[in-house]
Amino acid sequence: MIGYKGIDSLSFDLKVVLLDENDFEYASYLETDPNINKSKTRRFSNMISSDIARQFKDMQEQVMSKEIPILSRLLDETPFDTGYESLAERYFEQLSENYGPIADTILQNIYLQNMYHNQYLLKHLLFIVSNLPASKRKNLEIIPLAGISNPDIEIQDLSVKCFEAWEDKRHVPTLINLRNHTRVQWFKDYISDVIDELEEE
Repeated sequence: MIGYKGIDSLSFDLKVVLLDENDFEYASYLETDPNINKSKTRRFSNMISSDIARQFKDMQEQVMSKEIPILSRLLDETPFDTGYESLAERYFEQLSENYGPIADTILQNIYLQNMYHNQYLLKHLLFIVSNLPASKRKNLEIIPLAGISNPDIEIQDLSVKCFEAWEDKRHVPTLINLRNHTRVQWFKDYISDVIDELEEE
């Protein structure tokens, strides 16, 4: 059995090896110069940051692989209606509370995976996005911006409804461009009304 002296000696040797591997040039714990080995310390810090980033990426991929199928199914198979919170909307709120911006990435990926072949899911997704407060929609504005280019006019309409609900003047140029290119009169009139509302704000 190793005595206390042996354990202390072993611990000390291990610390020396670790410091040597990270090229700290045997800096003493008693040295107080803040500029000592600054570049070496910065390099060591970068190694730690890289490891944290790698761990975050792995965690994000695990969350997405689990949650994308669940939320996709809720968007595709559950009802939604104006004035009511859908099951998919409630589930997305839980994802936002648990995972922060990863939830936004999940929603973005669902849109990209279904943007041309699942219109009901896209409509449900835009319904959720339109109800988001300003503090939670920054990363998701790309969805209605993409939606106005969708060949389905209902998807375009719901995308405009997002801009209308957000009351954000920044999107007026986008709406003007859409109005100038649409040939459907009722839609053109609706876009004009939204533009007028936003410009009055």
